[in-house]
Amino acid sequence: MANGKWLMASSLRVLFILLIGGIGAQTFAKKDASAKDTTAVVVKKEAKKAAAKDTVKMAKKKAEKDEAKEETVVKVGGILEVGFDNNYKYVEYKAGRRVEYKRLGRAEVDISLRPVKKVRAEIGFEYNNKDSLPTIDKLYAQYNPLNFSTIRFGYMKKTFGLEERTGLDERYFRKRSIINESLENFGFLDHDLTLQYRHELGKKWELRGGFSWTADSIRYLQNYSVEYDDKKNNLVLAAVIRHYFPPDEKSITTYVSSLSFRRVNSLFASEAELTYGTNPYIKRFDHRDATIFGARVKENFFLNTGLTTLQQVIPVAEAAYYSSDFKKDSTDFQLRAGLTLGFAKKSAFQWRNNYGIVSKIRNDKKELWRRRIDSEVVVVF
Repeated sequence: MANGKWLMASSLRVLFILLIGGIGAQTFAKKDASAKDTTAVVVKKEAKKAAAKDTVKMAKKKAEKDEAKEETVVKVGGILEVGFDNNYKYVEYKAGRRVEYKRLGRAEVDISLRPVKKVRAEIGFEYNNKDSLPTIDKLYAQYNPLNFSTIRFGYMKKTFGLEERTGLDERYFRKRSIINESLENFGFLDHDLTLQYRHELGKKWELRGGFSWTADSIRYLQNYSVEYDDKKNNLVLAAVIRHYFPPDEKSITTYVSSLSFRRVNSLFASEAELTYGTNPYIKRFDHRDATIFGARVKENFFLNTGLTTLQQVIPVAEAAYYSSDFKKDSTDFQLRAGLTLGFAKKSAFQWRNNYGIVSKIRNDKKELWRRRIDSEVVVVF
């Protein structure tokens, strides 16, 4: 009996020990799981902190980079041109031709100044061998009151048509077409003191308006344009209104307008342009309205050679028709062809060779008036 009691007591002790041990094991298991969960939370928090720190560092670096850009005070660029120009003019009263041979030596330097945010000043110089001193090509200050608007004030050219907007690095003919060359002689496209406003409508449309006046204050011009550009298609509608106040004479108002289109892809660029307006000289001296009319088409072909030296060959062809008095006997035709060789990336170093002829029709008589041969080396920097 005593042995039975002892055995029962021993069994109860063993069960009690096992029960305590099981409870302890469960408690330790729960503590271990809780510890693991706590560790995971800590790891996640640390990862978030590290990611936040990296984001802050990246934002700081970007801000420093943008600030460095804004602190760029002076930026210099431009174009250098060296070559020759043979201009064969046929003069009727001299019963023959006159050859004008010129050495080309021109430099245009663009200096961009950024004194404060949203303000920029640009200045460009042009030097010709016929001039003793460089002439100012442009000198203006620009202010951006909003991200999509710009105000410019200073000495600049008019925003008129594709040829006027084309940069010198892409203008493969040295001289303007007979259309814009004549418009400049009439005083429509001179470089004058100008106040201009530009307004962007989205990423493809731009409106421009400007008011210009000459140093002698006898000619004032209004310049307006609407442009659509989606990088492949470029459409421009522009107009210049010319107000002329000669001394002791009545004021004269004339205008010229232009509608032009350009299509660009990797292989070619095509241009077409129509010009219409009123001749200011005939209106002043003959006291009648004479219609200016011009049409121009142009083709550029971009041939990549795959070579490391001569990287690109660009044949260019252009035809232009122009009349300074459309109803009278005043008609000019111009044909030009050129070949540009690009020896650097994006044709930063070019060798341009152009040939062009101009023929005139006067009183139903057609005559070859001019031939021109240009060869030049152009460096864009």
